Amino acid sequence: MPALAVPGTFCSPRIYARLAAALPDELDAVDWMTAPGPWRIEDIAARVADRIDQHGRPVTLIGHSTGGCIAAVVAAARPDLVSALLLANTGAHMRGHGDVDRILATIASAWGPDLHAAVLDRSFATPLPPDLRAELLDYAARVPAEAALEVLRSQRDLDLTPRLASIRCPVTVLHGIHDRARTLADAQHLVDHLPNSELVTVETGHSPIWEDVPATVAALERLR
Repeated sequence: MPALAVPGTFCSPRIYARLAAALPDELDAVDWMTAPGPWRIEDIAARVADRIDQHGRPVTLIGHSTGGCIAAVVAAARPDLVSALLLANTGAHMRGHGDVDRILATIASAWGPDLHAAVLDRSFATPLPPDLRAELLDYAARVPAEAALEVLRSQRDLDLTPRLASIRCPVTVLHGIHDRARTLADAQHLVDHLPNSELVTVETGHSPIWEDVPATVAALERLR
C-alpha cells in the first residue's frame, strides 16, 4: 500500500528519508512549504488530496507536527482517499502549545537563520548530525516567511476536535514523550476523539518519524 507523508512547518521532506528507506512500499513525501500558496491548513489539505488522487488509490497518510493537522483535515474531508492515518506529535488544536504566538511574532519581526535553527533544534531530543542539520537549515532558508505566517496562524485558529469523529479509518497516534512543543495530553486528546485509534509512545522528541524509524515502521504495520 503506498504511503504519502506530510512534514511539519519549516520541515524538509528529507525528514522522511530514513522511513522511506525502511518501508517495502513507496513513500511520497510532500514539499508544501516551498510550493506556491496559499498556505492555510485547508488550502494545503486540498492540494494534498489532489496529490493522493494522482496515486489512483487510497493511501496510508502520515502527518508530522503541522503536517498531522493537514493530514487529519484530508482524512475528515476525503475519507475515500485515506485507508489509514499515522499522526506523529501533533494535536487537534494549539491550546497549550505555549510558544506559537512567540514564533509568529518572531517570524514577523526577526525572520532568519536564528529562528530556523531554534525551531529545528527543539524538534529533536538529541542533536542532529551536522550535515543533516545544515541541509534542513538550508531548506528552511528557502521557505517564504509568508508561508510560515499563514500556516501557523491558520493552525493556531483551528480546532479539529469536532471533525475527528468523522475519521473512521484506522489511526495510530505516535508521540515522542520528550517533545518540547507537544504534550502527551495533545496525543491523548486525539485518541479520545478518534473512534478507531490507538496511542503509541516512544522515547523521542518532536520527530519520531526520524528519531525512531523502527518504532514508526511498527506503528505503520499496526495499521495494515
